Amino acid sequence: MKKFFKVVPVLLLIIALLVACGSGGATTGEIPPPPPRATLPPTAPTPTPAPATGGGATDTPAVDVITLSFSHNTNTGHPRGYMVERFAELVAARSDGRLVINIFPNSQLGSDGEVVEQVMQGTIDIASIFSPNVTSVVPELALFDLPYLFFTMEQAHNALDGTLGDYLSDAMAEQDLVSLGYLTSGFKDFTNNVRPIYSVQDLDGLRMRVSQSHFLVAQFQAMNAGGISIPWGEVYGAFAAGLADGQENPLATIVAASIYEVQDYITISNHGFTVYPIFMSTEVYNQLPADLRVILRESIAEIQPRQWNMIVEVADGHLEYLYSTGANINYLSDAARQDFRAFMQVIYDEFAELPNGAELLSVVGRYVS
Repeated sequence: MKKFFKVVPVLLLIIALLVACGSGGATTGEIPPPPPRATLPPTAPTPTPAPATGGGATDTPAVDVITLSFSHNTNTGHPRGYMVERFAELVAARSDGRLVINIFPNSQLGSDGEVVEQVMQGTIDIASIFSPNVTSVVPELALFDLPYLFFTMEQAHNALDGTLGDYLSDAMAEQDLVSLGYLTSGFKDFTNNVRPIYSVQDLDGLRMRVSQSHFLVAQFQAMNAGGISIPWGEVYGAFAAGLADGQENPLATIVAASIYEVQDYITISNHGFTVYPIFMSTEVYNQLPADLRVILRESIAEIQPRQWNMIVEVADGHLEYLYSTGANINYLSDAARQDFRAFMQVIYDEFAELPNGAELLSVVGRYVS
């Protein structure tokens, strides 16, 4: 799904506070960071090779610099975009300027589908895009389109850091893609203009806009809730014009895209977990020197838990901001979430019929209790 984020002062303020305060205290859903290592801090300036002095034996040897492009679909004010910037700084610092990451945010290089094709062709080196838009190449990633697949950030992190992550890496390798890690926008919530959502039955009859993944559309059709297609850049105007009743997205998107301005009700449902795989073509990856491949992986392993934790931190600020605007906010109860999950069993059954579908669900079951 293509996302265009507007600058929201409260979001930038929250992120600035997070940067200034570091990890702060423990928060609910916090993902453990990797072990500390003696390196330059991630916010250190990007080093550049020293120029030759022309003085014979004292000249600084020339350094071969490798430049990689990194495409993603948000801006630097969003926790995902912010951490991609930190990733590039880490890589430059740890490689002593030998590896430079040029970042292209806000879908500058094309739609998610176009970016996938360009990565496979080798014209874009690294990408991180919404998982439903990679399923045409890696069908196993449709797993994340299932509702209530995970109930906590810890469950999702442990699965992707464990057997599930290994399984998906193998699936991507079969398509000549290298999986480097995963970013997230957290859990999706509902907004609409008709009524508060307290149960799955309250969605009956609504015209909900969703990303056009088969399993996402199937969910909303099963609830008689539309599942209609509207390009993301047109969603705000569509709600203002009454062309749709509601949508689903994480709070970060609801606030950054000002969706709350054209929606009367916000339901904290946490019904879907968002995943943005970070990947590159196997051919491009294998052309890198071995030490630079290690630096890529270690740098992503460091920024990934920090980005996930930032999503948790920023969500609290988003809620405070939404309350301050007078938004009508309600919460789906634990019982209602269980009912929603049970109602969607038909979608799980359909997914299980896919090649490897049942096995993937079994793997996830090890992490969700």
